[in-house]
Parts: sequence; structure tokens; C-alpha cells
Amino acid sequence: MKKVALLITLAFGIFSASAQKPAYEKTMTDLVSKMQQTQYNESLQPLTNKMERIAAAETEEWLPAYWAAYGHAMESFRKQDSGEKDQLLELAEKSLAKAEAISPENDEIEVLKAQIASARLSVDPMNRFQTYGPKFGSSLELAEKINSTNPRVVYLKAMNAFYTPENFGGGKAIAKPLFEQALDKYSKFEQKSAMHPSWGKMESEYFLSQCQ
Repeated sequence: MKKVALLITLAFGIFSASAQKPAYEKTMTDLVSKMQQTQYNESLQPLTNKMERIAAAETEEWLPAYWAAYGHAMESFRKQDSGEKDQLLELAEKSLAKAEAISPENDEIEVLKAQIASARLSVDPMNRFQTYGPKFGSSLELAEKINSTNPRVVYLKAMNAFYTPENFGGGKAIAKPLFEQALDKYSKFEQKSAMHPSWGKMESEYFLSQCQ
């Protein structure tokens, strides 16, 4: 009888997990779609808060923690106060560390590390370049090593060139071919699922138009 009861318990657990997965995937797909379609002048915080709650519940899934980190990082660009920016970026780093603990050697996580490093740098470029410049570069280098087809690697290189003054080795002439290369990679990019990252294409198109 004990053996039968154990089998029933195991079967029920498997059934419950299977039943929960479609609900998880639907919720994640909806949230990710909204996050990636949110306009620059709109706050991502409400969606990020929801993603954090999912991350707390789904401790074996890296994507909720990744998207919580993404939301905090993107929200930091909307803030004017450097203290507020840094607070959000600290939250982003904590969430991303949770994602990395679940999924190490992940190119998307390395790309987002680079994005966060870029955001940290933008708060105080003169005093932070020596710290966050190398972090930006090393994260992108590792992301490219893991997955050379990831278009977000080239997209972030292009963005960095676009915002770097010409006398420091950047400028639109340097950024333009990088945006073109990024868009070529986006045209061939196959998203693993609707929950996985696909951001950067619209931004590449926009910034390329600014390089003409």
C-alpha cells in the first residue's frame, strides 16, 4: 500500500507540474511581449515587479530573473538622478546574478551584464570608465564566444560606438556598419521561444537611420 501511495503522490506531482507549465509560459510570454514593446517614455516598473514575483516562485527558471534585471536596467535610463539610477542598477545586478546561478555560461546573460555595465558607466563616464569600460568589453567578448550569432552583441557594440565621441574612437561613421551588421544578424536570428530575448532590432533600425 505504501508503494502504491508513493506512486500516486509522484504521479500527482508530475501532473501538477505539467499543468502549471502552460500557465507559466503564457504569463511569461505576455509579460515579455509587453516589456519589449514598452515605449521609452513609459515605465517598466509595474511589469518588472510582476516578473520579480514570478522569479521568486520559479526558482529553477532563469528567464524571470533575467527579465527582472532587464526591466530594472531599462528603467534606469529613464531616471535623471544618479542615485536612483544606481539603485535600479544594483537591483538589476542582483536579479541577473540569480539568473546566472541557474543558467551559467549564458550569452544572453553576458549581453545584459554588458548593458548594465554601460548603464553604470553612463552615470559618471569620466570617473567610471576604467571600471565599467573593461566590464562592458569582457562581457560582450564572452557572450560572442558562447554564441557568435547573437545579434545583441553587435547591437551593443554599435550603441557604444554611437555614443562615444569621435575623438575617443567612436561616432556615427564607426557605428553605422556595426548597426548594419547587427541587422543582418537579426534577420537570421531564431528566437528560442517567445519568452526569450529578441530586443534590439527596432533600436538598431532607428539608430542606423540616425547615422545616414
